[in-house]
Amino acid sequence: MRSSSRPSPARMFLGQGSELVRLAFLLTGDMSLSSDVVGQTLDARDSTAPFFEQWMSAWCRKLVIARALGKVRLPLTASACRIKQRVQNSAYGDQLPSPGWKVGRDLSRAQFEDALLAIDIFPRCALLLRIFEKISIEDARLLLNADKELIENATAIALNELAWNIAVGQDWSPMEATTGGPLAQIRELAA
Repeated sequence: MRSSSRPSPARMFLGQGSELVRLAFLLTGDMSLSSDVVGQTLDARDSTAPFFEQWMSAWCRKLVIARALGKVRLPLTASACRIKQRVQNSAYGDQLPSPGWKVGRDLSRAQFEDALLAIDIFPRCALLLRIFEKISIEDARLLLNADKELIENATAIALNELAWNIAVGQDWSPMEATTGGPLAQIRELAA
């Protein structure tokens, strides 16, 4: 007999629904598509013993990620090609606010999401998977169908662009930029 103090897997998944929709939205950039992905994932759940609840929660997150990425495979592939070209041509900005610059006011969740969604889809997804979701490089390679070097470059580009987008959204002037951001650091380590 199941203890009434433990949530059922169905309740556990439903409790995560809005968080999973948000994750899928940040990956796809499309709220309607994100709701569909999470709905399909929650419909696919299987009721198991409480022992597996934590594992199922992590599995559900990864399933949402995989399904969300599957829904945007063409834009992801096109974006990955753009990133390869940027890296090969060194045609990307590598400027950041100076280390002494601070956010002038609180950053809202909506401002953060806007700054994140302004990043091209492949680097945004690489950043979300590697930094925010803490997914291993091997799993990210499989999910994004890309090699390690491309994912690392895309993550660095996305970190740089996220900092830039947040700073600009906080009335920072690009005239105050410094060089030597994440991409320069990666290049120095590789040399």
